Amino acid sequence: MTENVPDVLDLLIRNELAIKRLYEAFAALFPERQSFWRRIAGDEARHAHWLETLQGQPAFRRWFLSGSRLRPQAIEASIGYVGAQTEKARLGGFTLLEALSVSTDLEAALLEKQFTKMRGSAPPQIRSILTDLETETGQHQQTLAEALDAEKRQLR
Repeated sequence: MTENVPDVLDLLIRNELAIKRLYEAFAALFPERQSFWRRIAGDEARHAHWLETLQGQPAFRRWFLSGSRLRPQAIEASIGYVGAQTEKARLGGFTLLEALSVSTDLEAALLEKQFTKMRGSAPPQIRSILTDLETETGQHQQTLAEALDAEKRQLR
């Protein structure tokens, strides 16, 4: 089972980077909102980096084996979904309202939320990273929800 730990962590990193690419595709698709999307994409890159720092920590491996409820299949499904959305964005298949809606839903369902459930049992050096991921994901949800609401109001 130990060999699965790097695989799951690697999948989590790949998921963060897939989301980053989606937001970069939205930045290209909506040049008038480019800085908005690039800022969120930069946050996703930072999340991937934070997860990468866990790869070499033996405490993470021990904790992950005993406390993780993350399943590789769920992470792979997320990566696949985000990849399909990125391709659609690259082909110009989104309105701004749709992009904000998909992003809001994505942030609300992010696998990082699973870390919230496990944070209490995590070693202190891991807990801080999980807390930071949870905090920034919450900020993304709020920022995207506010942008979505503003876009809906403009369309009325």
